Amino acid sequence: MTRTVAQRTDAPVIDLDGVVFAWPGAAPVLDVERLEVARGERVFLAGPSGSGKTTLLNLVAGVVLPVGGAVSVLGTRIDRLGAAARDRFRADHIGFVFQLFNLVPYLSVIDNVTLPCRFSPRRRARAAGRGASLRDAAIALLGELGMAGADVIDRPVTALSVGQQQRVAAARALIGSPEVVVADEPTSSLDADMRAAFVGLLFQQCAAEGTSLLFVSHDRSLAPLFDRTIDLPGVNRAGVGHSAQQRAAAPARGQEA
Repeated sequence: MTRTVAQRTDAPVIDLDGVVFAWPGAAPVLDVERLEVARGERVFLAGPSGSGKTTLLNLVAGVVLPVGGAVSVLGTRIDRLGAAARDRFRADHIGFVFQLFNLVPYLSVIDNVTLPCRFSPRRRARAAGRGASLRDAAIALLGELGMAGADVIDRPVTALSVGQQQRVAAARALIGSPEVVVADEPTSSLDADMRAAFVGLLFQQCAAEGTSLLFVSHDRSLAPLFDRTIDLPGVNRAGVGHSAQQRAAAPARGQEA
């Protein structure tokens, strides 16, 4: 049975509280005192390569678990769920746009888009409720993302351009109206004009459903498009960037505080 998530409208959709993550036998790579994302908020998570951005997304999705602290999504402590329950929660409530898109090469465009609905009856019901069928809902979503046309939807995804594949990946993340979408460097292979256009399309779809967006990138030129920017090295107490900021802010030895 699909779990129903009850949530106060004023509660954070994503809430990381005192979260520490470390690989076995290694020093922590993330130590975040607090990080929140509100319902419908579009947040840009910035940081250089290797700063822990993808690891943080994996914590939000329950792909990995913290060694300390609490990870709550939609009011549910996903760090307390078992592996199977985390998989169900992720399928029901979180959409992903991956850096390399992670489309299934032997599936058509339409089959890639509807793939999450095979694992989540909840998302399947919500998607099919918008049209006569799940296929109709996927076609409508693709059309809104600029991928309309009967000559496109049944093609193998390997026959598409990079920009088209990116839109298919976005449609797959958005199908069935998940409450949270996380995007991990999805624009890294696009030029500046295509990056801005893609972000605009993503915003449009998220706004229509009240979906919260956590968008990860090292490309800070995109940051002004978002509601808020979080600088990961600045909030990650385990990170080199945070330590450097602390040293810069501290008074020199022998200098009055």
